[in-house]
Amino acid sequence: MLTYILVLLCLPPLCAVLALAAGFGNNILHWLHRLTATAVGVCVALMAKSFNPAVPYVDDYFYIDALNMWVIIIITTLYLAATWTARNYLTREERCGVLKGEQLQTGRYFALMQLFCWTMFIVLLVKNLGLMWVAIEATTLISALLISFKFTRAALEATWKYIMVCTVGICLALLGTLVLYYAQLDALGGEKALSWLYLHEHAKSLNPAMTKLALLFIVIGYGTKAGMAPMHTWLPDAYAEAPSLTSGMLSGALCSCAIYVLLRNLVILLPTAGAAMMSSMLLFFAVLTVAIAVPFVVVQRDVKRILAYSSMENIGIMVAGIGVFSAFSLKAVMLHMYSHAMIKFVLFYIAGTIIQEYQTRNMMRIHGMIKDVPHTATFWLLGMLGILGLPPMGLFFSKFYIMASMFREGHWVAGSLLIILLAGVLIGILYHGMRMLCDKSKRQPLGDLLGATDVSVLAVLLLLTCVVGAGFENIPWLNNLLTQAVRIIGG
Repeated sequence: MLTYILVLLCLPPLCAVLALAAGFGNNILHWLHRLTATAVGVCVALMAKSFNPAVPYVDDYFYIDALNMWVIIIITTLYLAATWTARNYLTREERCGVLKGEQLQTGRYFALMQLFCWTMFIVLLVKNLGLMWVAIEATTLISALLISFKFTRAALEATWKYIMVCTVGICLALLGTLVLYYAQLDALGGEKALSWLYLHEHAKSLNPAMTKLALLFIVIGYGTKAGMAPMHTWLPDAYAEAPSLTSGMLSGALCSCAIYVLLRNLVILLPTAGAAMMSSMLLFFAVLTVAIAVPFVVVQRDVKRILAYSSMENIGIMVAGIGVFSAFSLKAVMLHMYSHAMIKFVLFYIAGTIIQEYQTRNMMRIHGMIKDVPHTATFWLLGMLGILGLPPMGLFFSKFYIMASMFREGHWVAGSLLIILLAGVLIGILYHGMRMLCDKSKRQPLGDLLGATDVSVLAVLLLLTCVVGAGFENIPWLNNLLTQAVRIIGG
């Protein structure tokens, strides 16, 4: 297992160095980018094959159990999708005049994307909460360079807002981690400082007052990184201005990492902070996040910003599922994390393609897609059905399970509010999406720009959400992995 971990952590930075310093042509850079991701994918597949969900792997610095193995699979899937679709996307950006096609610029994008995925893998593999905080901060720095990649005024403004807001949030998370460390010193001494395993074993010995304070800072801090209200203001700008591949990774991969880090900390804080306080806090932030997203979805005009607010809706649903804190809801959160990541990557990629085809981000100027760009329209429609949680897409099952668990556990007020708010999101997205597909064409597109590789990758991602969402109980290894992940979170 250690060999797989080392390969996983060595290949992306090596590819990044070669992309920047080796002076390869664009064609070689594209294949280097793809082959590196493919090698990492094979490594993760072998790791998953040899991994027993019931027996975690423990090393001096690394730790793998069912929980982070699930998120590693999500990140790796998106990593592969982003690398195999990058060539067509960047070529179209060059054709549209967004990128200049310079070798250094292409190499810079590949290097940053490799380092971005690398930092997320570090977040998932380390077992020390302090190192985990350092790694999640590193993802902020690398992703900021990806958001500002086009160097437009709007992109630089979005990057500045992203850095400022996320830095405040991460500082709050650091403060919560320091409070947790102080609680450890007070109860257990300085041995194995901030070791997740050690704290997990002795969580009941921690001071309740200190852990409650740590809980407040950690939830707000890492919630900021995920895009949870009220510290969400960076999210719409960052998702809208970043290249679409980056937007898909931010929404699908980085959001999953932030939720994972939050879960890791909640496992430590739950025994002494109490389930009642944690549940009330998380349900409040969940409803607030969805409530803020609804009006912006309804009145939105930007095709990428509407997807950004849709991400807030799904973040709220996942946080609500964690707040219910039952085995049923936690397994649904794991499923929702996977399906949301796959579908949102598809939607952001298609949104970027639509912008390339129509040369505008204003949805009011885009009509008649079914007739003019049928391939793009098909995936746009499937992605909309998926993100709204309509059958047979995976989000239908996870959303249903989370809402059912809320009423089953007695959270009637929060559950009823969420249903009303989700209806508002559904109306807003369907209204804008169907106008783009079916209304009379008023702007002639450049053409249907999706290539064969794009269609294959996007189709696989959508199919995986259906298979995992609907049939996970019939896949023994997957069901066992999710069951063990729930036990890790809920004890």
